[in-house]
Amino acid sequence: MTQEEYIKNRVEDQIDWYGNKSSKCQKKYKIWQVIKIIALLFITIVSLFGDRDTKEFPFTDYITYIVGALGAFIIFIESFIKIYDYKKLWVQYRIASENLIREKLMFETKSAPYNTPDSFILFVQRCEAIMQNEMQGWEEILAEEDKA
Repeated sequence: MTQEEYIKNRVEDQIDWYGNKSSKCQKKYKIWQVIKIIALLFITIVSLFGDRDTKEFPFTDYITYIVGALGAFIIFIESFIKIYDYKKLWVQYRIASENLIREKLMFETKSAPYNTPDSFILFVQRCEAIMQNEMQGWEEILAEEDKA
């Protein structure tokens, strides 16, 4: 594999993949957080009607059920966020992407440690180490889940 092929097919491909996955996880995390906030706001608003006269507000008999359902929904959201851990993935993918971008830039500008004749070999080793480190993070997460 030539230097250009490695950069294009391996490094740039991984930069794009990590960047896209990071953006998607960030978006999912923020959407679920907004939904949770809205549900919390509804609990606050609905509970304000709990002391009202049932003649004036006929749905006050159901406020306890509505608040309970919203509370259960928030528990679901928290569990869902915990299971998929979008925030952690977002950060983990962003770090991998940015590290690869930095290595590529340093290599292309022949900055240290890439100012030697065999710099391509070092570049490959360091890029592969970044990608391997990200994969090891996954292995550790899976091992922790198995223990739990």
